Amino acid sequence: MRSVLMLLVAALLVLSVEAQAQDGPPATNQMTFGGDHFVAGQSALVDTPVARDVFAAGYDVALRAPVSGDAHLAGFNVNQGADVVGDLYAAGYSVSVTGNVGGDVTAMGNSVSMTSAQPVGGNVRIAGQTVTLSSGIDGAALVTAQTLTLGGAVKGDLNFVGEKLNFGPDARVDGTVTIHAPRQIAVPASVASADRVKFEQLVTPDYSAEAGKTAEHVIRGVWPAVWATGIWWLLLFVVGVVFIALLPRLTQALESAARAHPFRRLGLGFVTLAAVIGLVPVLVMTFVGIFLVPFAVLFVVIVWALAYLAGAYLLGAGIARGLVTLETNLRRIVVLALSIVVAGLLGMIPVIGWLLTLVILCFGFGAVASVILGRFRPRDQQPAPAAIPPAPEAV
Repeated sequence: MRSVLMLLVAALLVLSVEAQAQDGPPATNQMTFGGDHFVAGQSALVDTPVARDVFAAGYDVALRAPVSGDAHLAGFNVNQGADVVGDLYAAGYSVSVTGNVGGDVTAMGNSVSMTSAQPVGGNVRIAGQTVTLSSGIDGAALVTAQTLTLGGAVKGDLNFVGEKLNFGPDARVDGTVTIHAPRQIAVPASVASADRVKFEQLVTPDYSAEAGKTAEHVIRGVWPAVWATGIWWLLLFVVGVVFIALLPRLTQALESAARAHPFRRLGLGFVTLAAVIGLVPVLVMTFVGIFLVPFAVLFVVIVWALAYLAGAYLLGAGIARGLVTLETNLRRIVVLALSIVVAGLLGMIPVIGWLLTLVILCFGFGAVASVILGRFRPRDQQPAPAAIPPAPEAV
């Protein structure tokens, strides 16, 4: 499911860009690329046949047209009502599978129901609070749920982990039934003979004791991370103070570049970041360059650190200028310290922390690249000496 979620995120990023360019109320955004169909919106409806795979994400997600490949659906209410030739991946609060599936089914949600007319062609893997399997299954079934209601025939094995297991009149398992539950669950002979039923009791753990042990391990393990983070922030702060104190004109040039067209700096930084990353594989492809790879890696690490430092400080300085003036080095150093701490904390936010760090890094790369490119302009395009601001005052 991890690769599926990454593709859904990529689709949402692309479609969100298109949505920003549109006027009027929000609508479903769709894109087809290479035969794959991407849909995102409040109500993500797929109502045209899909040649390859479909990726849909939104609040209400509905599949109403056949899919020749795999289907990846994520939302609050997910309804697969059309045939899928390949595999089905579905995640949501309520997941309903009513269309036929030729491959495997992997689903998770609070309530998951499968009521397709034809048997599922492959294996079924489901996790949920309440799960209902009325469809036949040609493969095996692995279900983790508080309550499972089996109403169809399973040609392979059934492995259930949960509390309650109910059987309908048409329920049947041709393979082995393995049950992991707190209490013994009776399996009718019409479902599976006694010699094909295995039961393993789930022992309820002592949650208070386990929580205490977990907290103790977390506390012991968090201190090395705290010290490492503190040393990293201190190192960035020292390097930043050196630049502010010893290279005042460079510092002010970076601030000026950051204030002028900040979004352009972000785009330039993304290109520069890609160029720096590509330095190592380019060297690897050449015989002579292989010997320079360790130095190139060291160069990339140093450049990334400096770009991150520049991006954090320049973004912090831009915000601080809306409140106070930064005419002294002392104020710049204070802004530097606060920017490093805030940028570090933002990077720790789950899910979006890496994206915020990437924005800071690209902004720093863009400002530095802009200043460097400005040094190589032709003389007739160089700014007049009077346009260069004086060096900032000392503390």
